[in-house]
Amino acid sequence: MERLPAATPGAATLVGSAVIVCLLVVNAKGLPFVHSIRLLPSLYRLLRPRLFSSRKGVPERASAASTPAATAEAPLAARPGLFQHHITRSRAVLSDLDVNIHKSNSTFFADADINRAELLTRRLIGGLVGAVPLLAAVQCTFKREIGPFQAYDLSSRVLCWDEKSLFIVTYFLKPRTALPPDVELAGGPAAALQDASLRRTIYAVMVTRYVCKSKGRKTVAPASVLKHAGLLVKAVGTPGVDKADPLDAQLLAPSAVETAVKAGMEYVRDCMV
Repeated sequence: MERLPAATPGAATLVGSAVIVCLLVVNAKGLPFVHSIRLLPSLYRLLRPRLFSSRKGVPERASAASTPAATAEAPLAARPGLFQHHITRSRAVLSDLDVNIHKSNSTFFADADINRAELLTRRLIGGLVGAVPLLAAVQCTFKREIGPFQAYDLSSRVLCWDEKSLFIVTYFLKPRTALPPDVELAGGPAAALQDASLRRTIYAVMVTRYVCKSKGRKTVAPASVLKHAGLLVKAVGTPGVDKADPLDAQLLAPSAVETAVKAGMEYVRDCMV
């Protein structure tokens, strides 16, 4: 019987190298410094206006007498982008897994860093020329486990704000899950978690509190940041509003903004004590 030739050392090395490369590619987001590298585009977007812009406008500072945007004297409408979700796709890699062979709870926070940074520096950058958002608190509610190499979406949006704090909600969802505004925006995360069709698609809900600081370390009112970003505007019919503006038809009415902020604050009060 003729014997098959043994594998050469060169072939074994090639196979071993291919396996290592595959493991590195699959586990790329868990490699050293990758997390920091993924944050660089957001850092650039945050610094660019300070380095190259001639804008001198600085958002107003918060004060004890200031009021939330939802209850401000002049009714404020919202541009469509204010509550719009920023979505990124991720996957549970080997370095994410814990002893139970599912995504470790601690890794949810690292994933959310990237998604939230993109949201803030893409949507709010116009209001962050004179202020820097500083993370003050994070709370996460875990609903379902995520298995090895399982894909999931991160979906973040502005949840609400008060006199001094801006709150961002981040959902960990089954891929391609859509959160209907009439449920999630009007009722906040609580409504999404109670909805029979949505709650099966939610792995976790995270709420992050930011405080915006000026160069002098003074707290800047979140509503002022949102105004400078062009996301909060005077409602149609108030002095100074151009009724011919084609964006008027897309504005979220002041009553809808108030409802969304109220629902968000109720969730914040329930989960952040």
